[in-house]
Amino acid sequence: MKIYIFNPENDMALANGTPGYTPPANIRAYRQANWRLPEKWALPEDIVWDGETMFDNLGIPSDKDFEIVPWGWSPAIVHQLQLAGFPADKMPSAQWIQKLRILSGRQTTVSIQRQLGIEAYVCHTIDEITAIIQSHPEREYIMKSPWSSSGKGLMSPRNANWRGWTHRILRQQGDVILERKLDRAQDFAMEFFIDRKHNIKYIGLSLFATDEYGHYLRNITGNVTHALDSVLEWYLTNLPRIAPWYHGPVGVDMLITTSGEICPCIEINWRMTMGMASLL
Repeated sequence: MKIYIFNPENDMALANGTPGYTPPANIRAYRQANWRLPEKWALPEDIVWDGETMFDNLGIPSDKDFEIVPWGWSPAIVHQLQLAGFPADKMPSAQWIQKLRILSGRQTTVSIQRQLGIEAYVCHTIDEITAIIQSHPEREYIMKSPWSSSGKGLMSPRNANWRGWTHRILRQQGDVILERKLDRAQDFAMEFFIDRKHNIKYIGLSLFATDEYGHYLRNITGNVTHALDSVLEWYLTNLPRIAPWYHGPVGVDMLITTSGEICPCIEINWRMTMGMASLL
């Protein structure tokens, strides 16, 4: 038996890193309006938690074993579950969640991107960012905060406010990610699941649309083409090695450029994704 939770604020909660994190009003409203989403893939015996009902009122028999399955883990969702009286032994430890927070940071993505030959940097100062940009004046770059929700935490060095934004992110999160900006023709993702025995399963391909700011709009699903076979094999081999302690869903965002090239790693989501939800 599983208890599913739709907590779409997870990335922002990880960015904040504290148990008492409160998401913006629009995100709270979105969660409240869509908390039933996991019912689309839950089994009849499973429960989807509304975020408010006390554990003792869920009607779970005392001898019934169950697993808590949120959209993503963070100190904030653990705190919410604790307040609702959920058993502590059904939740990951603070040490596990701290490892997950580091894993979910874009610094981890950069290390994987560089293994795949993608130009990306973890920068600690504005001078470091400036030096990289000035060394390749023919290229366009994009800056990202290490932790943010999808389509958020992005800044162009061409924006007049980029220095102020960078100072704030460096002060709050310690690093800024710098990537070469690519001409996007199509966003897509590969969805995986790693079980508790560290076996990895490819779930499927998810194509999705974003607006001009990178905000998620919608999903469609499809099959891997021959051109992506080697990319798929790389992830099947390497994802379990990157975090051998992790179990759960993994979504790897990718894109195809206007010139037809495949960029095999834009973002890695160590949590549930809309692409996985669409496939399920």
